[in-house]
Amino acid sequence: MFTAGVDIGSNSFRLIIADVEDNKLLKIVHEERTITRLAEGLIETGRLKKENIDKSVEVLSYFRKKIDEFGINKYKFIATSAVREAENASIFLDKLAEKGININVIDGKYEGVLTFHGVNAAIDISGENVLIFDIGGGSSELIFVENGKVKTVESTELGVVKLSNLYDFNGIVDGNILSSVENHVKKVLNNFYFSKEVVQKAVATAGTATTLAAIDMGLADYDYKKVNGYTIDISKIKSILKELAGMPVEKRRLVTGLEKGREDLIIGGIIIMLSILNIVGISKTTISDFGVREGIVIAAAND
Repeated sequence: MFTAGVDIGSNSFRLIIADVEDNKLLKIVHEERTITRLAEGLIETGRLKKENIDKSVEVLSYFRKKIDEFGINKYKFIATSAVREAENASIFLDKLAEKGININVIDGKYEGVLTFHGVNAAIDISGENVLIFDIGGGSSELIFVENGKVKTVESTELGVVKLSNLYDFNGIVDGNILSSVENHVKKVLNNFYFSKEVVQKAVATAGTATTLAAIDMGLADYDYKKVNGYTIDISKIKSILKELAGMPVEKRRLVTGLEKGREDLIIGGIIIMLSILNIVGISKTTISDFGVREGIVIAAAND
């Protein structure tokens, strides 16, 4: 069954149209993403910026048009932390409704469940205790999976857009800034429950994780098939962080594999990733290109 899913994230919006059967993606016929930074400034003001709302409405209208062009009747538009937190989210939702686009705003728990279904469609996580973590723009979800079934989901307030609003990652990021960000991240993570069961495997999804894989492989042209299942060691993640932190944002734009628009966000994202891996005592992580977006298209097929 061909269905479509749209992930309305705090940093980027992502569309996927796929043939779904038995919670697996048999074929992806169309996919694209646009960085909108919808959550930019949200942490300071509690509101979405007008210019970001307007840009976001334009992008989602285009996505809806693309879905119609493919003749898809079953689809879901799902919004996450930026929309559920913003005081003026109703303005955004009303503008979309005027264009015939209805949005489901979900909580962090359900976001984690969708992430699990997306990852499970790409990577075999049965028979092991697995921690899946999704580092997003406005929140990060931690999903503990035991023998292929979700046991706990925690949603944290950590997000790469939020960190970029709090810290300046545009220039060379020195040790003092890195330490400050690390302390902030650890303080937030200490407030959340990490399963006492032994975590045997870590799986990371979303932009930070896939970008790290692309950088490590030197992918000038991104290929999700190469990224799905790729494993990266914590020592290599630290090395990439050191290299990127030592560059101004203009030089980071030249790094092969670093997605345009993520030059500043990648620093905070890597720090979140390293903090999670350190807490659970895992020295490497598997990368999944599939995540909440793929979970959305699977949910659309099951409706």
